[in-house]
Amino acid sequence: MIKAANNLHFEKMFHLYNRQLISKNFHGLYQSKNSVPPPQRGAIILVNHSSWWDPLMLFYLNHTLWHTDAVAMMDEAGLQRFPFFNKLGAFSVNSRSPRSVKYALDYASSQLREGKNVFLFPQGNEYPLEKRPLSFFGGAGYLKWRVPAAPLIPVVFYHGLFHKQRPEWFVHSASPIKGAPSWNRKRWTDEAEKMLTIELEMLKRTVLNDSSFIPLLYGKKGFAQRWENTKRFLGVIE
Repeated sequence: MIKAANNLHFEKMFHLYNRQLISKNFHGLYQSKNSVPPPQRGAIILVNHSSWWDPLMLFYLNHTLWHTDAVAMMDEAGLQRFPFFNKLGAFSVNSRSPRSVKYALDYASSQLREGKNVFLFPQGNEYPLEKRPLSFFGGAGYLKWRVPAAPLIPVVFYHGLFHKQRPEWFVHSASPIKGAPSWNRKRWTDEAEKMLTIELEMLKRTVLNDSSFIPLLYGKKGFAQRWENTKRFLGVIE
């Protein structure tokens, strides 16, 4: 297993590149107005996984908005392909090996006990954004069972092409998932899957209803917006 090797100097340099990359490819990044900031320490943060962009957005949000000391579970093949994620706090898991999964979850448990947040994509792989059910692996429930004091925090992403030339990305972070001390691993996993689905559907409805969001990052202007700005400059429109 490849353990996380957070490097603050590298994180600062990568943030500059990551910010430029997101700005170049998206019209904007937005947060829901009723988002609840994740805890600073010892939380299991669960994120739906539908895009190659998910870990990059997650890093950007944590670096600029949440400022938590965190590690993230990442597929071993992906981490071997993009080893720089290790310096951003990623550790590996091979989902095809039960021994690797246990090692990774035990490592994540130790990180939680040390006060770090653990980011987890409980679906295990990327799936289409609209796929339901979300179908979680058992990692979330296992971590909650091993570290009962660690809250389960839903964070959901929704994205797409709407009214702009480039896609838009939306994020909502929710309150901890409620449960009972007597719950077993499966019950916690099932509840996490249910609550993440509810939060994702609520975010989707908010986006489609054209509700207002808090802008976190503006991207590069598309042709239509540049054309409108040119017409305003020339006095063609107000």
